[in-house]
Amino acid sequence: MVTVTELTTIPAPNYLFEFIHEQSLLSYFCILTNVSQATSRFDEFVLINYVPFTFAYKGAYIYNIYQQTSAVNLDPLLSQGLVETGRAEVVGASTITQNFYDTTIINTIYEQ
Repeated sequence: MVTVTELTTIPAPNYLFEFIHEQSLLSYFCILTNVSQATSRFDEFVLINYVPFTFAYKGAYIYNIYQQTSAVNLDPLLSQGLVETGRAEVVGASTITQNFYDTTIINTIYEQ
């Protein structure tokens, strides 16, 4: 839940979301629909199953939400402005697999 309605200045906006992974700096963009029934208090957007991508990494992301008239634009520079920024945590969605290798460790003690 976020509060974008209070800073929105255009009628019938579409909201462009940008998610930036804090370590890799990979960016993801999508347009989400406001499903809140009480926009005077908060705005609710459903992210699960409604985005055309999979986050490559779990962890901390910075999000930016832009207001725009276009329903298809994914370029923040062509939007009508930033309305909110914050932090999000992605859990349970990762396409990166970890490789673990078994190595033999030999410890040698030399006496004098």
